[in-house]
Amino acid sequence: MGEIALSIDVEDWFCVRNMGQKIPFKEWNQCEFRVRKGLDFILEELSQRNLRATFFVLGWVAERSPQIVRELKSAGHEIGSHGYNHQPLDLTDPVGFKKDVEQSLAILSSQAELPIEGYRAPSFSITRDTYWALGILRDLGFRYDSSIYPVRHPDYGIPDFPTSPTQTEGIWEVPMSRVNLFGMRVPVSGGGYFRLYPYSLTRSLLKKAQRDGDVVLYFHPWEFDENQPRVSLPPLKKFRHYVGLEKNREKFRRLLDDFPVKPVRELLH
Repeated sequence: MGEIALSIDVEDWFCVRNMGQKIPFKEWNQCEFRVRKGLDFILEELSQRNLRATFFVLGWVAERSPQIVRELKSAGHEIGSHGYNHQPLDLTDPVGFKKDVEQSLAILSSQAELPIEGYRAPSFSITRDTYWALGILRDLGFRYDSSIYPVRHPDYGIPDFPTSPTQTEGIWEVPMSRVNLFGMRVPVSGGGYFRLYPYSLTRSLLKKAQRDGDVVLYFHPWEFDENQPRVSLPPLKKFRHYVGLEKNREKFRRLLDDFPVKPVRELLH
C-alpha cells in the first residue's frame, strides 16, 4: 500500500486563478485577508491527531503575515514555496518565473531559517508548454516539484505523466494523484474534486489509489472558509470555487481519521 502525503497551498480566497480577471494582483491589498480562518482550522485538526503536512506558502501571504511560517516551522510541518504572486506559468515567461520564485525563496527561507526543498506552481501550471520551469527550479536548489497533474483539464495537466514520484530534468517530480476507473483518468487529489465528490466516493478512490502507489492530496485554507466574500463569476468558475464549501470541514475531519498523512518530502526515499 502506498503512503499519503498532505499538502496545503497557503493562499487566500482572492489569490486563485478563477478570480484573476475580477481581482488582479494590484488589488490584493484591498481585499479582506482571511487566510487564517481556514489555516487555523487545518492546523488544529492536524495537531489533534499529531499529524504533519507540507505547506506550500505563497510569498505574498508570508510577507503579509510573517508569523505563519514561524508557526508552521514550530509545529513541525514542511514549508515549501508556492511562488510569490500566484501567477500561472502559462501567463509568464522563464525570466518572470525565475524572478517570482527567487522572491518567494528570499522571504520563506529568511522566515523559516532553513532551506526550502519543495515547490508547487500556481494552478498546477507546469505542463508540456511550461516544462522549462523544472530546470529553473533545479538550478535554484529545489529538491522536488509537485505541480504536474496527470489528467486532462482546461487549465493544466499532462495526462500521460507517471503517477508516482519521478526524476526528470534533474529534479524529483511528485505528481498529483488520479485513478483509472472504467477507462477514465479520475482525479483523486483533493481541492475542488474533494469538495464535489461525496466523501464515500473519495474514500473508495483513495484506497484504490493507495493500492497503486503513493498519493498526494492538496487543499487551500479558503476551502474551509464558507463565509468568505462572494464574487460574481462566470458559471463554471463560480461552481469550481464555491462548490461544497459548507460541508468541507466535516469531510476533512473524516479524511484525517481514515488516512494517516505525512509531508510530501517523506515520499522521497
